[in-house]
Amino acid sequence: MSDDPRDGREQRSEATRSALVAAARSLFVERGYAAVSTGDIARVAAVTRNALYYHFPTKEAVFRAVYENVEGELAARVLPAALAHDTGRTQLEAGIEEFLDGCLDPTVARISVLQAPAALGFAQMREIDNRNYLGTLRDGIRRAVETGELPDLPVDSLASMLIGALDEAALLIATADDPAAARRDAGVVAQALVAGLFAR
Repeated sequence: MSDDPRDGREQRSEATRSALVAAARSLFVERGYAAVSTGDIARVAAVTRNALYYHFPTKEAVFRAVYENVEGELAARVLPAALAHDTGRTQLEAGIEEFLDGCLDPTVARISVLQAPAALGFAQMREIDNRNYLGTLRDGIRRAVETGELPDLPVDSLASMLIGALDEAALLIATADDPAAARRDAGVVAQALVAGLFAR
């Protein structure tokens, strides 16, 4: 066990940061990004505003941390579900199904789908999504092309277009009067698209 006082400070600092992200996440889900102030976040996290600004210079920075958290959790569901399968097609099908199921989570719907475009903008969202999904999707497509499962299509374009289709499906689910029905419909269409891609 270390007696270095920096260890205790670092643990307290990380605990404060985690409390701020958790508080912001619950507030953004409940009220929406625009209706939440940094003072609200600090109050719910039971820290001072100075402590908040030590970790996050702006409300947008707090939202980015929340978005990274939510997207990381979703990726932690999607990627293992996909990689549990052996072929490019079954990996893609399983990953899509898990992603669409994840879109039924109200936190994913409110944070990732409905609030992130306005709070962060496309460039920041794409940077985070690239880390979580796009690289793995590109690798899977590339392997499927190399093994002959897929025709020789431009890998980057196909990966980006699939992500775009899934983002649109997520929006349909998040804004639907009946999200479960929208998710079912999105799944049917997505699987038809996958079947078309892999038809040889």
